[in-house]
Amino acid sequence: MAVLVCGDPAMAQAISTAQIADTEVVNSAVIIVTAQKREQNAQDVPISLVAVSGASIERQGISSLQDLGNSIAGVTILAANPGAMRLSIRGASDLSGSNQSASVNGFYLDETAMSYVPGYMPEVSLADIERVEVLRGPQGTLFGEGSEGGTLRVITRKPDSQKFFGRAKLGAYSTKGGGEGYAAQINANIPIIKDVLAVSVAGGYRDLPGWIDIPDIEVKDSNTSKLSDGRFALRYTPSTDFTLDLFYQIGRSKIRDFVSTSRDELNPRTVAAQFGVGPVGGLSPSEGKLDVGALTINYDTGPATLVSASSLTTSSFDTARDLTTIVPAAFPPSFVPGATAQSIYRVRSHAFSQEIRLVSNGTNALNWTIGSYFKHETRAVEDGFIFNVPAIQTIDSPLSRSDQEGDAWAVFGDIDYALTQKLSVQAGLRYFKDSKNFSVNQVRGTAFPLPFPPAGTVQSGDDSSDATSPKIGLTYKISPSALIFAKYSKGFRSGGANTAPLSTYPYATKQFGPDSLNAFEIGLKTSPFAGWTINLYAYHNDWSDLQLEFRTDDGAFSYVSNVGKAKTDGVELEVSADITPSLNLGLTYAYNNAAIDGDVTDRLGRIIVSSGSDLPLNAKNKVTAAIHYEVTLSSDIQIDFDGRYRWASKTYSDPANTPGLTNQPTSQLFLSSGVKGNWGTLTLFVDNVLDRDDTVAKYPPNPPLYTYSNYLRPRNFGLEFKRSF
Repeated sequence: MAVLVCGDPAMAQAISTAQIADTEVVNSAVIIVTAQKREQNAQDVPISLVAVSGASIERQGISSLQDLGNSIAGVTILAANPGAMRLSIRGASDLSGSNQSASVNGFYLDETAMSYVPGYMPEVSLADIERVEVLRGPQGTLFGEGSEGGTLRVITRKPDSQKFFGRAKLGAYSTKGGGEGYAAQINANIPIIKDVLAVSVAGGYRDLPGWIDIPDIEVKDSNTSKLSDGRFALRYTPSTDFTLDLFYQIGRSKIRDFVSTSRDELNPRTVAAQFGVGPVGGLSPSEGKLDVGALTINYDTGPATLVSASSLTTSSFDTARDLTTIVPAAFPPSFVPGATAQSIYRVRSHAFSQEIRLVSNGTNALNWTIGSYFKHETRAVEDGFIFNVPAIQTIDSPLSRSDQEGDAWAVFGDIDYALTQKLSVQAGLRYFKDSKNFSVNQVRGTAFPLPFPPAGTVQSGDDSSDATSPKIGLTYKISPSALIFAKYSKGFRSGGANTAPLSTYPYATKQFGPDSLNAFEIGLKTSPFAGWTINLYAYHNDWSDLQLEFRTDDGAFSYVSNVGKAKTDGVELEVSADITPSLNLGLTYAYNNAAIDGDVTDRLGRIIVSSGSDLPLNAKNKVTAAIHYEVTLSSDIQIDFDGRYRWASKTYSDPANTPGLTNQPTSQLFLSSGVKGNWGTLTLFVDNVLDRDDTVAKYPPNPPLYTYSNYLRPRNFGLEFKRSF
C-alpha cells in the first residue's frame, strides 16, 4: 500500500459534470460530485463516498436502486416492491417499523429530500441521470436529520442549451418459470435559445414479468409489476452568473400481487399448517404514486454563490393484503366456511422544503458553506381490515386513521481550511429543531371481539425535539494522488407518534423520542496509476436511544420505545482498475459487524432482543466483482462484455434475529454482451445466471401468524435496443 499511495502519476484532467453526463466513458474518469454542496473531484472529498456515473450504471445493467445498492460496499436496499424500499447504510436502517418516524438514511433527488416515511422510499428512475452519489456515515451537517446513517443522492442530467440530442430504448424480458415483459424509454434534450434556455423530457414504462402462481384462486405469474415515470426539466441561463432550474418528476407503480411465501407457488397452507391456515382468498395488490416539483436558483456574486432550493413532494402508497389464511386462527370454526379477510394500508405524505445557502467560490485556503433550511410536512396513514363472513352475512371493517403535521427548521455551517499545502481541517455544525402535532382516530369500530377501540375514539398529542449535528476532521495529502483522513461526526433523527390505543394499552406511550449516532472514521483514497482508484475505510459507530418496536401484551398492536444501543465496526475496500484501455475490473469488499449492545427487555422483563443480535438487513460480509471488456471490430462496430457477481453473508429481517426470519447467504451473477454501431446498440443479458432462489427478506404480518418471504427473481433473460439521435 505504501508503494501505491506514495506514487505521483499524472492524473486525468478533470472534466465538467455536463461533459461526464454527455459522454459514455468506458474507462475510469474523474467524476465531479457535490457531496459537500460544492463541485469537487470525488477522490478529493474526505468522506467515504461512492460516485457512479449514469453511463456506468447503464453499462452494468443496473435498472433500479435495489440493483445499485447490491453493488456498493456497506449499502443494502431492500425492495419488497417498488415504492416500498428500505435503505441500510453501514447497518443503520429503520428498526421500528413505524410509519410516523423519520428515516435513518437520507434519500435525495437532486436537491429534494425524498425519505419521509420509513420503509416507503419511492422508486426513482435511473434513466437519463448524471450520476448517483452514496455518502456513508452521518451527513447531518449538510443534509439534515434524515441522514443519520448516510445519504443516497440521485443527480439528474440538466438541460443543455448548446445542442439537440436524445435517445430511445426498447427492451423485452423473460423470467424462468414465469411470464414475459417489456420496457420502453425515451429522452430528449431540446435547446430553445442557444446559451440561454433549454428543456429536457424523459419518460419510461416497464412491465416486469411475474413468476409466482396462486393455485387457490387460479392465478399464474401473480407478482407482475407495471412501472411508469416521466420527467421534465428546464434550465434558464440569461447570464454567466445566473442559473434557474425547474424540475418536475412523476412516478407510478402497480403491483398485481406482492406477497410470496414460496418461490414458485403461493400456498400458505404448506408453510403454516400448524395454524390451521386456509386457502388464499384473493390477490394482494399495491399501488404507489410520486410527484416532485423543484425550483433551484444559483446566483454567482463573485466571492460566493447564493443557492435557493425549493421543492414540493407528494407521495402515496396503497396496499390491500389478503389475510384469509389467518381466519381459522381469528374466528370460531363455525365462521370459517367462505370467510375472507383482508388488511388495507394507505400512506400519504405531502412536504414543502426550502433551503437557502451561500457557498464560497474558488479553491482558497478557506472554503465555506452557510445556510438555513425549512420543511413543512403532513402525513396521513389509514390502517384497517375487512372481514367478510358469509356464515352470518356480515362484512366487518374496522379502520383507524393517524394524522401528523410538523414543521422543522435548521441552520448550518461547514468549513474546509488548509493549514498547509498538505494538511487541512474540516468542521461543520447544524442546529435542528422540529415540532409535530398528531392524532389517531378510530374511524370505524368492530362488531367482533377483536381488540379495536370503539368508533370515534381519538387520542392526540404533540412533540418537539432539537439537536446539534457536529463534525470535525483532518485530511493529509500524502501526494497529489493520495490522501488520508480522520473524521468524527454525529447524526440525529427526531421521534414520532405511537398509534396503539392508550385506552386499552396505557403502557404504550403517545410518542417516542429521538435517537442519535456517533461515528468515527479513518480513510485512505488513492489513484496510484492512471485509471486506477483504491480506497480503504475503517469506522466505528455508536447508536444510542434506539427506536425499537414493542408489541402489546396480547400481540395485537405495536408501539415504539427508545431503548437500547448498537455498535458497528467495519472496513470497506473499493478497487477500480483500467488494466488496459479495453479492460476494466472492479472489486469491493465490506466487513460490517453491526449488533445490539446489551439486552433489551419489555415492560414485563422479558428479553425481546438479546445482546449481540445483528442489526436487520446487514450482511456481515459482502463482496462484489465487476468486469467490463470491449473489442473494436471495425470503425463502426464494437462489442462489449460486462459481468457482475455479488455475494453477501446471511442477514436477519428483525432486530431479535428470529430463526424463522433468517436469510441465508445470497449469490447473484449478471452477464451481458452488446454490439454497438452507427445504427444503435443491441444488448443481450442474463440476470441471476445461477438461478439462485435465495431469500432477501422475510417478514411477518401483524399479528405474526406466518411469514412472507421475498426472493431473488429467477433467471431472467433480457434483450434491449437503444439508439441515440
